[in-house]
Amino acid sequence: MKLYLRLILSGALLIALTFTFAACSGGTQVEPSPVAEVTEAPVVATEAPSEVAAPVLEIVGLNKSKSLTMEELKALPATEGYAGLKSSTGKITPPVIFKGVALKDLAEFIGGMDETTGFNVVAEDGYSITYSFDQLQNGSFIAYDPATGEELKNPVELTAILAYEADGKPFDAKQDGALRLAIISAELNQVTDGHWSVKWVNKLEVKSLGAEWALHLVGARTEDTDRVSVESCGAPQCHGSAWTDDKAQEWVGVPLWLFVGSVDDEIEHEGPAFNDALAEAGYSVDVIASDGYTVTFDAARLNRNDNILVAYKVNENPLPDEFFPLRLVGSDLEKKEMVGMIAEIHVGVEPLADVPAAASTEPAAATVSEADATLTVFGSVNQQLLLNEAALREMEVLKITAEHPKKGKEDYEGVSLNALLDLAGVKDGATTLVFIAADGYTSEVSLEEVRACTECLVGFTNTLEKFKMVMPNLPSSAWAKDVIKIEVK
Repeated sequence: MKLYLRLILSGALLIALTFTFAACSGGTQVEPSPVAEVTEAPVVATEAPSEVAAPVLEIVGLNKSKSLTMEELKALPATEGYAGLKSSTGKITPPVIFKGVALKDLAEFIGGMDETTGFNVVAEDGYSITYSFDQLQNGSFIAYDPATGEELKNPVELTAILAYEADGKPFDAKQDGALRLAIISAELNQVTDGHWSVKWVNKLEVKSLGAEWALHLVGARTEDTDRVSVESCGAPQCHGSAWTDDKAQEWVGVPLWLFVGSVDDEIEHEGPAFNDALAEAGYSVDVIASDGYTVTFDAARLNRNDNILVAYKVNENPLPDEFFPLRLVGSDLEKKEMVGMIAEIHVGVEPLADVPAAASTEPAAATVSEADATLTVFGSVNQQLLLNEAALREMEVLKITAEHPKKGKEDYEGVSLNALLDLAGVKDGATTLVFIAADGYTSEVSLEEVRACTECLVGFTNTLEKFKMVMPNLPSSAWAKDVIKIEVK
């Protein structure tokens, strides 16, 4: 019986093992589902690359250049203050607060500058204006009362900045561009001449100031127009014009007829001054080079003709020596008429009744040759004075103690400014003196105020042949330094 039971259990065990092995290795097997072949890389979500900020400003130094984004510009030390404008018609734009970077800091950022260089500010449309070293370092600008428009008698500390916001907001891109110039002060107490506040600025460049020169104009009136005045007149938004020659060189200058119009009668600028009736009646115009070569035109040919230019630069540079400082160019000229090294323009009209037909050849003062002169008094005077320090020291030398607007009381030595004006002989109708510095900086002062100033001097300095204006009780802008010319207007 026991054997029988063992056989039954052994058989059951064998049957169970058989089914187990069948499940593992035998019988019907389920085929796995086919896997679809991947023919494309899977799409992986990534972040879009951030857009690279575009530069808003190019700064060009004498030896290097740099482009800055707005973020990079704002990373530089910021300067803020109040600025307002006085237009050429006298309209006042009240001061608001501006923020930006001081021009002197930007000049330092690109390698620095000195008295022999200027800082040229360029707008998107090509308009440009040059700030002097003195303006950047000392804020030598004329300021006006925002309420009356009158020039301030007490000095205000001014700083020229490249501004990127006003009243805490970015500028309107269409109205001002991303950047504009502002002349700021710490308090809301001044406005400056509007032409300094250039809009749409996109470039700053340190540039060497060219050699000084003047164009002598003779007509109903006689005047000398200096380099700064010609370049200012030649700005695109003033009277500037350009002509491209057959060698693809671009010449920039001022139409000849505008120079003629400035001396053809008593009106110097308005209108813009050209006397059409005189031109119709007929006269000749001589353009004379420094070597005496002369080209003559009929007034009718020049009458408001913008295709005959007095050019002062070519391809953005001063003229080469063979033409410097000025050359006649334009599409209405023959090649032989394109005279260079222009020194004088003579307009064949009668002198005004109160202007002598010929100046006396006898000097009224101990003048020197043009080559030796380091100070010139010219303009609306009977006698142009060419002087140097030795000639000035032959006059009565005065020593005074005067209150400088910024430096306080100091001792000064020089010659009387009024004595020089008396020697030159100021013409009736003159109202203004313009002090012109070696770096191109100019400062205007009322002739009436000067005549009332008994202690106003052309001051000597510690450097031979360098002069400064000593102007007691007048604004700091009148205390011009390194003066080389005094124009009477």
